[in-house]
Amino acid sequence: MANSLSNYKIIRVTPTLSTDQYAVGDVLFTATEIPNAVLGDRGCSKLIAAYVLDQADNDFDATFIFSEGNTALGTINDTADISDSNMEGLNICGVTKMDVSQGSTGANIDTSRVNQMLPLSVTGENVTPLCLLQAAAGSTSVFVQAIVHGETPTFAATDDLDLILHIQYK
Repeated sequence: MANSLSNYKIIRVTPTLSTDQYAVGDVLFTATEIPNAVLGDRGCSKLIAAYVLDQADNDFDATFIFSEGNTALGTINDTADISDSNMEGLNICGVTKMDVSQGSTGANIDTSRVNQMLPLSVTGENVTPLCLLQAAAGSTSVFVQAIVHGETPTFAATDDLDLILHIQYK
């Protein structure tokens, strides 16, 4: 639940990864729950900023899909092969991207890097919010999963990524 002093909350989640090298177009991680992403049953909130802490210090881009449902896009470290009906059934809330050339600490930290999630299309100034989040009936959770683009990362541990989500409740 949101605290009684603020309409904002930072939620951190750690998706499960593969430790084998990924290929472009692979599922980075499958549906990871963002608990209390919204207030109340089937609530709605704003994702106003989001960051990815990469403890393996990879240099890769990714697309993040936020949804009400938790059907996997495919198998981790394999192509996204979700059926049309299952994709529609996810009830997608929005999509963001991680483009390390546009928002990253890069090699400025020896052991890791922090990347910023951006709106899917960026022209000039960043647009806020990144997207709206809505939970399914009977839930206050939203789910996120991702697909690899650009370079092909390898992770040392299955918990090498942390998502840092800044949420505004209304």
